[in-house]
Amino acid sequence: MRIHVLSNVNLAPLVSRITGYEVTLGDYGDVLRTLTDPNTNFVAEVLMVLLDGDELMDSGDLYAEIPTVVDNFAKSHPEIVVIASTICPSPSTSSTYEISQTKGGRSAQGRAYESAIVEVATANTNVIIFDVKLVFDKYGREKLTSSTFWYAGRIPYTTLWFEECGRYVAGLLDAYAGRTRKVLVCDLDGTLWGGILGEDGPSGIALGEDGVGKCYRDLQRQIKTLLENGVLLALTSKNNRTEVDDVFTGHPMMILQPEDFVATRVGWGDKVSSLVAIAEDLSLGLDSFVFLDDNPVERAMISENLPAVAVPDFPARPELLLKWFVDEVVFPYFPRVRVLDSDRNKTAQYQARNERISEAESVVDLDAFIERLEIQLDIRTDDEFSVERAAQMTQKTNQFNLTTKRCTPDQIKAWMDSSDHAVFTLAYQDRFGDEGIVGLAVIALSTADIPVFLLSCRIIGRKVERSLLRCIEEFAVQNDLTEIKCLFVPTEKNSVSAEFLNESGWVIERAEVAGGISYRKDLS
Repeated sequence: MRIHVLSNVNLAPLVSRITGYEVTLGDYGDVLRTLTDPNTNFVAEVLMVLLDGDELMDSGDLYAEIPTVVDNFAKSHPEIVVIASTICPSPSTSSTYEISQTKGGRSAQGRAYESAIVEVATANTNVIIFDVKLVFDKYGREKLTSSTFWYAGRIPYTTLWFEECGRYVAGLLDAYAGRTRKVLVCDLDGTLWGGILGEDGPSGIALGEDGVGKCYRDLQRQIKTLLENGVLLALTSKNNRTEVDDVFTGHPMMILQPEDFVATRVGWGDKVSSLVAIAEDLSLGLDSFVFLDDNPVERAMISENLPAVAVPDFPARPELLLKWFVDEVVFPYFPRVRVLDSDRNKTAQYQARNERISEAESVVDLDAFIERLEIQLDIRTDDEFSVERAAQMTQKTNQFNLTTKRCTPDQIKAWMDSSDHAVFTLAYQDRFGDEGIVGLAVIALSTADIPVFLLSCRIIGRKVERSLLRCIEEFAVQNDLTEIKCLFVPTEKNSVSAEFLNESGWVIERAEVAGGISYRKDLS
C-alpha cells in the first residue's frame, strides 16, 4: 500500500520509518494546493496530512482552513484513506502565560483545530485521526524536537520522533484494515494476580486496592476493557481447578469473571496443547492469539512450538504492568479505529457458539439438530446501517471467503449507491443467541459477477450460505440474468468456499484467471 504525505515542514526521514508501506512526500508547505487543486496527481491509496503545530499556528488563519479542505477532499475521493493528524504546538512562547488565557490564544486555537479535525473524521468513514500526542506524551518535547535540524533543513524533529510516528502510523493503518489479533490468552499466577495460588491460597494472593495487589487489579481492569473492543479472552493455568474456581467466585477483588472468558484450560498439562485446543474450540488460527505469562519458560515453550502466537515479554516489576500492557500488548496487537456493536457482543456470541457445539456433539442427526436451533435469518439489500460491519467482515473473514478481497466502508457504500450493484447482508440468530450480521455478498448486474461472498466462521456448517445464495439467484433472475459468475482465489484457509461452490451447482469456467478459478452457475 502506498502513502503520500503532505506537511508544512520537511518530513523526509519519515519515508523509511513506516515499515510495510511505500511512502512518498509532497513538497512541504504545499498542503492547501495539493488538497484543493482538481488536477493534483499522486498515486497512493492513503493520503496523510501531518502538520507541525508551531508552523501551523504561525501561518495566520491557515489552521482554520485545513479541516474544511480535508473534509472536501475526503468527500470527493472516497476511494482514498485520509490520515489527518492532530497538532501539538509548543506551550512555551514569548506570550508566556497569555497563551492560555484568551479565546483567541494559541492554546485555544490548537484545541479548535483538533475539534474540527475530529468532526471531519466523524463525518467521513475514510478519514482517521493520528493523534501526535501519543508520541509527545510518551517521550516529552525535549527528546522529540531539534532546533539544530530545524535551522539546518526545516526538519523540526529528532530521529526518535520519526521512528515512533512511523510505528504508530503503521499500527493505525493496520487497525483501520482490521489486521489485528483476536484472542488474548492469560495465565493466572503472577499474571492476573500476584503470588502462587497453590502455595498462598485464595486469601494470600496479591489482588486488591493497595500496593502490589492494586497493580494486578488495575491490569484486570484494562483487560476487561478489551471485551468492549471485541477481543476474546481465554485462560490457561497450571493449577487445581477447584482452587481457581474459589478465587473467581469468592475473591472480592476479582475484576474478571468466568463469563468473560470464551475458553478455559486449567490443569497440569502443557500450555502448548492448551493453546492448540483453544484454537480448535474457537475455530481460529493461532496467528489470532496473544499469550500473556510471567514465566519465561512458558513463554519460550509457546514461542518455539507455536511461532504463530504472539508472545510479548513480561515486565519484571508489577508496577510496570499497566503501562506495559497498553504499550506492548494493546497497541501492537489489538488496535482499534472504530468499535461496532458487533464487537461488543463478540464474547456472548462465542459463548453461545460453544453451547451449540456442545449440544451438536451429543446428537447423531445433524440435520435434526440444525432444525432444533430455530434459526432466523434477516437478509437485507443495500442496508446503509450495515456499511461499517460489512467492511469489517471483508477485513477479518478468511475461511468462508471466495476471494478474501478487503474493502473499506466507502467501497461498500459505493456499491450500495450504484444502480449496477446490490449488496446483501445476512443477520443470524437462533435459540442460543443473536450473532448479528455474519454474511455478505455483492453482485454486479452488468457482468453478472459476484465479487464478494463470505460468511463468518462462527456459523459455518449450519447451511445458511444456501439461503444467501438463493437470495442472490432470485435477485439475478428478477433482473433478467440467465447466469451468475464468481472468482475463487484459493488461500491456505478458504477451501471450504470451493467445497460450497462444487456442492451448489457451480461449474468451472476457467481454471486459471486473475490468480484464481472462474466459476459459473446457470440460472435458466
